[in-house]
Amino acid sequence: MQKLSEKIKTLPQGPGVYEFLNGAGAVLYVGKAKNLKSRVNQYFTGHDNRPQLPYLMAEAVDVNYTVVSNELESAFLENTLIKQYTPKYNIDLKDDKNYAFITIDYNFEIPQIGYARKIDPQSNVKGQISKVHYFGPYSAAYKIKQTLNLVRRIFPYCAAQKVSGRPCFYYYMHRCPGICVGKISLGEYKLHLEKIIKFLQGNTAEVIRDIKNEMRGASKAKKFEAAARLRDQLRALEILSERQNVILPKKVDWDLVSLAASDGYGAINLFKIRGGKLFDKENFVYETPTPTNSRSPDQSVGAENYRTDVLQRFLEQYYLETSSRPQTVYTQIPASDPKLIERIIRSRFNRAIEIATPQKGKIFKLINLGQTNAEEYLKNWLRDKAGNLDKINKALEQLKEVLDLDVIPKRIECYDISNTQGSNPVGSMVVFTDGLPAKSQYRKFKIQGKKTPDDFAMMKEMLQRRMARSVPIYGQASKADKSAHYANKWPTPDLIVIDGGKGQLGVAAEVLSSKPYTLNPIPLIGLAKRIEEIFLPGESEPLLLGHDQPALQLLQRLRDEAHRFGITFHRKLRSKQAIRSALDDIPGIGPKTKKLLKAKFGTVANIKTTPFDELAKIVGQHVAENIQKSL
Repeated sequence: MQKLSEKIKTLPQGPGVYEFLNGAGAVLYVGKAKNLKSRVNQYFTGHDNRPQLPYLMAEAVDVNYTVVSNELESAFLENTLIKQYTPKYNIDLKDDKNYAFITIDYNFEIPQIGYARKIDPQSNVKGQISKVHYFGPYSAAYKIKQTLNLVRRIFPYCAAQKVSGRPCFYYYMHRCPGICVGKISLGEYKLHLEKIIKFLQGNTAEVIRDIKNEMRGASKAKKFEAAARLRDQLRALEILSERQNVILPKKVDWDLVSLAASDGYGAINLFKIRGGKLFDKENFVYETPTPTNSRSPDQSVGAENYRTDVLQRFLEQYYLETSSRPQTVYTQIPASDPKLIERIIRSRFNRAIEIATPQKGKIFKLINLGQTNAEEYLKNWLRDKAGNLDKINKALEQLKEVLDLDVIPKRIECYDISNTQGSNPVGSMVVFTDGLPAKSQYRKFKIQGKKTPDDFAMMKEMLQRRMARSVPIYGQASKADKSAHYANKWPTPDLIVIDGGKGQLGVAAEVLSSKPYTLNPIPLIGLAKRIEEIFLPGESEPLLLGHDQPALQLLQRLRDEAHRFGITFHRKLRSKQAIRSALDDIPGIGPKTKKLLKAKFGTVANIKTTPFDELAKIVGQHVAENIQKSL
């Protein structure tokens, strides 16, 4: 702590972002400041009474910082670093993994509509080939699926990536306008996408007006099929518009933010009013980063500070990423830094907005209604969470009993190997702590020693590399080497699960039987897929549990997660290899040209069959000649 206090004296008195680190170099907390020196010094002077502070300062041994030009830059950087490191003492969004977004990807000949968990920071940078439009954020992926199903019914869109003679699946269901087979032009389809964009932004009235104008034009031109299609879209939109509740007689665009807090959690309710109608409602749950939730923020001395922190965190995170700009944001309680939120929105949408806290009238009543919704959502969320925790605790207790473990396994690691006939072999390590996935601690291993199908040798290599991170350096190593080793140390698991039967288990047991690991033996089991047999080292007969047993269900979730994590990485490497093997050796083709060719044609086979003139338009005559010679 003395070292940390001394370092704080050297901090600059300007805007920036700071990170508290523990002894292993892991990031514990990320914060931003108008004045770095003054803000960080508050952690030592008792002027900060947040509930997580004593726990944070007990672990922190160092602080890093980044100086920025202004407070707005610090907000963007802080948001990026929190997502990168997921520090355990930052207020944490708990709802459905993360925000989710609807995407329209213009990197393909036929723009693709889908969804993404996060925004690619390079997607809309000037000079970049990639061009993806994001809409949201939404609080859960299921809301995106519901929205896209509705969009497809009103505005059919195509699933194919390029125009060809083969229609996409949705064309046969009358949910595609036929761009994939040339029934309409790319220009017409992009105008069609503009309607979808306005609809996703909540501009339903504007879309209805545009469709009426198009329908009149189509009728005058005697394009009766197009007019009939527009008529059907108009009817569907008018019916949808009638179903939306009229909140206010004025056509205003407002966001109403309410919140509730209980048992260490805060819930946000967001009413999105567009054109005076309730366009959407979203709920988000945040957790206080105190290690124990035994004290409710409602009952603590810093209850109001806690609510303010949750509100400010939500407003910053949401408006740094949302695609929809309201005219006014109304909040239940004042934000701690409303001017920063105004600057964030102005920087993103080039228009000013107002942030206000109503005290009476219609808006005040709506805010109170939002609080009731937040309280109800949080109550149901906590009830479901408690039920899940009961199941998890039963599973862990049963696992301790059936495996005859000394303690309940708080940290369980599971390992799997993924490869295709030995090509692009990878290993995956997933971690569950207290029965729940700890995704920030997942690890991927590129297998280096084997390129032929040999799961046993690959498993051995992966475990050796992993366990090298878990034991101290023995012998005459220098203090610097030992310090560096401990800084990269991974926590030792209470239980290791191997995806496989006796063979894979035997290899793992061999690795763990070497000298450093025998000092504190780590429990080890194998889980075979065929009939979910549990193999234990030294036991000839497997252990069989009923499929309704919580312990087996927990092991299955671990095994399935390890397989999913590994196969996703393997497919990514395999996909890169498929493109790289054909294009890497062609003179004149660098990373940007490869990305352009992949976006335009999709596969090497398509590039090979593309006429020379079309290739030359994209990459130039010289490179096009090299491509045709090489392929």
